[in-house]
Amino acid sequence: MAEYRIDDLARAAGTTSRNVRAYQERGLLPPPEKRGRVGYYNDSHLGRLKLIDSLLSRGFTTAHIADFITSWETGNDIAEVLGLENTVTERWARGETTRVPRERIAEVLDVDDDAVIDRLVSMSLARVDGDDCVLAEPELLQGFAELRQFGFTLDHLLDVHADTEELMRQIAVRIIGEAKDRIAAEHGEGWMPQGREIAAATEMLQRMRTIGTRSVHIALARAMDQALQDELGAHVAAAMGRSPREN
Repeated sequence: MAEYRIDDLARAAGTTSRNVRAYQERGLLPPPEKRGRVGYYNDSHLGRLKLIDSLLSRGFTTAHIADFITSWETGNDIAEVLGLENTVTERWARGETTRVPRERIAEVLDVDDDAVIDRLVSMSLARVDGDDCVLAEPELLQGFAELRQFGFTLDHLLDVHADTEELMRQIAVRIIGEAKDRIAAEHGEGWMPQGREIAAATEMLQRMRTIGTRSVHIALARAMDQALQDELGAHVAAAMGRSPREN
């Protein structure tokens, strides 16, 4: 599980360190793990922060959110409550990170334009930390760099990645929406599990997430096979239609 100091946590959640401290003081956010004088947060804290932000954007106040969290946790097994919360907020996208001196980014990514850093930051593929640049998904970025030998530019590959990520977001909303609709159909809108229902809801969400991810992998692999055959076939057909002089 990733670890964050308070500034890193705030940055990852799109908020401020001041807000993180305020949420802790109001009981919205569990305290960090203390090691000496430094507090370390994890992905569950990040998930809770994003949930708080989502509720605030819907018009709820911090007082409303605190009351809800307190009332739901009271009378339920806290381990089961935390298990459900972890299922909802746990991050599955846990790519490794690589810290690179900012002056070496152009060399590492095989690009000539240092302005690429701004785009990577905007796409959450990098963040600037002092004189360093912390790259998220370095294996992916290295793959993009290697494709330059075939004539691709990093900007173009980032365009493709952005389009793919948006399509994946739509697919994820569709899959998780099914779980939400199933809960609403069985229990009604706004239902929250109590007692033994918590474990059942947790298992359903975990399985939906796992099977949904597997479904996407299978569908993408099949689609890539078909697209390769179709595009290669179209290319060969075009080549056969050219005159010998054109070839």
